[in-house]
Amino acid sequence: MKEKRLLALLEGREGERPRLHDAVLRAQAAGSLEVSGLSATEEEVARLVRAGAAVGAAAPFTVEALLAWHRAATGSTTGLRAGARHREGGPPPAPAEFVATRLQNLQEWLGTASSDALKPAQRGALVMARVVEIAPFDDGNGRVARLAASHEMTRAGGRPPVWIGQDRLPLQASLQAAFQLHTEPLASLLDQAAERALDVMIRTLDG
Repeated sequence: MKEKRLLALLEGREGERPRLHDAVLRAQAAGSLEVSGLSATEEEVARLVRAGAAVGAAAPFTVEALLAWHRAATGSTTGLRAGARHREGGPPPAPAEFVATRLQNLQEWLGTASSDALKPAQRGALVMARVVEIAPFDDGNGRVARLAASHEMTRAGGRPPVWIGQDRLPLQASLQAAFQLHTEPLASLLDQAAERALDVMIRTLDG
């Protein structure tokens, strides 16, 4: 129903598509910041929108892409972390000396035929959970993982997930389940978040 509503609103207004795209990205950035417990100021929203554009839309997931998202999202140039990290609940983050190898393994797996069979939300869930589990950076792991998940979902033909602050606790719970190889709750949450992209576009066209 939402798709039909959007198509009806777009009739004769195809020139609005860039504005809709921008509105979705801004909503996505603001929600991601809120989920991280950060202020969604104009400056921070703009920074996270720019971070999403740091990697070409059709580019495959790579370790270099992850580093590019991190630099753009946080302004940090330190690269992959060199020290230990602690996590409350779930498996401990990867030891610093194994971070690069585990990210490389993720990159290679995402290039296989097995990963191509995943639906967009399933692909996004796997990428997000793995990046958060590895925790490759000293800061910004959640924001970067959400950028990576969105990138993989849209590359697979899905919509970008739009987060809201109320997603914070469900996201934490679904990530804990994903650490135990149960990615269905996280994929479901990503599907719900992607549905909000339609809501944002409809609201934007409705004025």
